[in-house]
Amino acid sequence: MEISAQVDSLMADLRKAAVPGAAGNAADRGAGVLVDAGAQTGADRFVPSTAPLAVAIDGPGLFVLGDGAARRFGRLGDFRLDDNGRLIDGAGRSVMGYIIERGVQHAELAPIEIPPGSKGYASYRIDERGILSGVVRTTQARTGRTHDTQVPLARIALAVFPVPQRLQRADATTFQASREAGTPAMVSPGEGGAGPLRAHVVAAGAVDIEADLRELWLLRRKGELGAAIAAASDECVRTALGLVR
Repeated sequence: MEISAQVDSLMADLRKAAVPGAAGNAADRGAGVLVDAGAQTGADRFVPSTAPLAVAIDGPGLFVLGDGAARRFGRLGDFRLDDNGRLIDGAGRSVMGYIIERGVQHAELAPIEIPPGSKGYASYRIDERGILSGVVRTTQARTGRTHDTQVPLARIALAVFPVPQRLQRADATTFQASREAGTPAMVSPGEGGAGPLRAHVVAAGAVDIEADLRELWLLRRKGELGAAIAAASDECVRTALGLVR
């Protein structure tokens, strides 16, 4: 690949760092290797979010997202509840996890949905363990003080792959499984080697900024050396032609 093409690829990759959850794939990483490998081990940068259900993984792991019949994996937790009570990401994909009923967590992985008729909650929260709770707010008649009670509704699942950098990129922010990445373990935040969640932040672009900047510097030096060699070669040719004359 020509130096100019390599520079263009790296610059395009670096621009993704400003996009929450974006995954880089600069050509210099080698076939099938994602730039975001470091992010899978907790090297993310976080961006504050005012969304009440926005969360980020503070460590290894990937959110599990249902996209129709397909399953996607990502680090961008820009979550919200839709009009039907489904917990979805910014692209409308279902967030997968385990439903909690009467304090008992189901074993089957399923799209997280608020049970029908559960409209009495004042708000919703997601804690560091990935538990989505509805907040019941009561007011004491005598004092006027309010009291919040959290009712666990579901728990978000995380996927931990043996070789996450070998996942295949599905789009700008999500990945799809591959044979090279291995079979994922489905765990809960803070358990099974996965990191806990942080509320009111989202993961910044999963791009290896330091490596890209280092590569750009090396390419610049390579270009300067090539220009110097070309100039020296041209000078030698002119000198030789002068001697012949």
